Amino acid sequence: MRRFRILFLAIAALVIVPVGLLVGRAIDSVALERRTQHEAVAERIFDEMERALSELLAREEERPFGQYSHDYIPQGQASGTLVRSPLADPPSLPYIVGYFQIDPDGKIETPLQPSPREDAQRTVLSDLEQAVMPYFRDGSRVARNRPAAASQVPGSTVAVSDDSTRRTAQENQAAPSSASAFDALRALNKGIEQRAARQMKTELEYAPAPRAEPRAALRAAPAPEQRLYGGAERDAPARLADAAPEPRTNELARVEIAPMVGRVIEAHRMLLYRTVVRDAQAYRQGLLLDLDALATWLRTEALGTDGVAPYATVSLSNPIAPGPARVASSAFVYQHRFAEPFADLNARLALQRLPGVGGANYVYALCAVVLVAGGLGLIAIYRMVSVTVSYAERRSNFVAAVSHELKTPLTAIRMYGEMLRDGIVPAEAKRAEYYRHITVESERLSRLINNVLEFSRLEKGTRQMSLVTGSLGGVVTEAAELLRPHAEREGFTLDVDVDTPLPAVRFERDALLQVLFNLVDNAVKYARHGDVKRISVSCRLHGGEVHLAVRDHGPGVARHHLRKLFEPFYRGESELTRQSKGTGLGLALVQGLAKQMGARAAARNLETGGFEVEVTFPAA
Repeated sequence: MRRFRILFLAIAALVIVPVGLLVGRAIDSVALERRTQHEAVAERIFDEMERALSELLAREEERPFGQYSHDYIPQGQASGTLVRSPLADPPSLPYIVGYFQIDPDGKIETPLQPSPREDAQRTVLSDLEQAVMPYFRDGSRVARNRPAAASQVPGSTVAVSDDSTRRTAQENQAAPSSASAFDALRALNKGIEQRAARQMKTELEYAPAPRAEPRAALRAAPAPEQRLYGGAERDAPARLADAAPEPRTNELARVEIAPMVGRVIEAHRMLLYRTVVRDAQAYRQGLLLDLDALATWLRTEALGTDGVAPYATVSLSNPIAPGPARVASSAFVYQHRFAEPFADLNARLALQRLPGVGGANYVYALCAVVLVAGGLGLIAIYRMVSVTVSYAERRSNFVAAVSHELKTPLTAIRMYGEMLRDGIVPAEAKRAEYYRHITVESERLSRLINNVLEFSRLEKGTRQMSLVTGSLGGVVTEAAELLRPHAEREGFTLDVDVDTPLPAVRFERDALLQVLFNLVDNAVKYARHGDVKRISVSCRLHGGEVHLAVRDHGPGVARHHLRKLFEPFYRGESELTRQSKGTGLGLALVQGLAKQMGARAAARNLETGGFEVEVTFPAA
């Protein structure tokens, strides 16, 4: 049995380990699928944000140079034709605070301000000046005091935390030198190359200058540049006209425009500006963005009405106003750094678990079924094989025990018979003793053979009962008288206690005698070394049933043996080291015969000492 257990454990390990690995792999795959699908949703949301910012950037980069003044001459128009700038009206977009232009002389103006002396636009100009000018006047100091931007690759997304990986933002924000190829690929897939550093471009904007006009007319009519700029530059076109004998016709104004640059200058404001070189004069043109309104607009553009909004929370952060350090542990949290010129901005997306994503419940249920089925299968196999092996082992021990039990009385009978045959025992008393020994051993041999035959018939189901209805008292008293000599020879006292009257029950006399013989013989064998050598046979009425009990005063039975006592061929002692006689059939036969008579058998250790087997007969 021990070798079987070792072999079974080895086989179970060979089965459990691959199944466990398979289940673990399936669970990991489900977690990965759920993580990937949530990441795809996050990427889609960030792509929508990038698209919205790209449209904003494209619109501002394509804006003509002159639109940053209140009035300007559009391309293809005569020099005297002034058009009101579309930026002259208050911004219709809530996230745009206002547009500005910084002239080469360092003065700031806005399309909303046709003249610095008009009070209607002083508020906007003052607000822009207070926000913008410190950045350009002392840019080096601002750059030194400005916190460093995130080291995450611009245009990439990282997972801050999710259900299966609890990584911090610092671990995810890898330096550009160590950024994975997958991060770079994701950045390329968004079309961010359309917004990457654009080369200097040349733009033809103003219409050809008018053909030979009188110099006085040029002096009388203010040049367009006088409306665009202020200060000393207002007289520059007139001076050029005086110096030139004749105006050059079809002379084109050459304008070089650098790509847009974005910088966060306050916790809730951002500059988006470009450098324009026109006639060797540098201008700064751009707009001031309100980051709170920009975040609201991006959320609306990204989430829309596609059903994701209830499960998503989007927030913007920047080096001056970083986002919260902790996020909800139940959410899938992703952080995205926008591409240039919005690289100062980070978007953090917290996604709750989306319904119907990943199919985890089905996989978990299947894994549970596989584990339960596998476990139950292994237990069932172990149970069946162990019972079979144990039963075969007990049968083998039974064969050895029966051989021993048969050999002992036969040897004694043969020895006494040969002595009597050869006349070796002359004394009559001695011959009578030898005759008695032969008789006792013959009875013992007969009981053993009867037990084996009876159990064989019970096991095959061929045992036929001739049940009668009557009182057990007479049969119990008769059996006690037959067993008393056997008990006394072993040094035991046999007590009999039978209640009268007893109700009638159904039983078979021979089967009842065999039950009592086995119970008393079992008590004699296992209580042999007890302090009190007394066996009690009782037959009492209790609860409308008749209880037939045989009790000894021996050491009792170990608790872990109690539930196996009625199993065929079971013995609490090892066959090689056992000290008591027996074949392991006695109590199994008692239970089998009791069931055939409609009774039930039970065994227990008594608190006052000793062991008792009770057979309960229901009243007929």
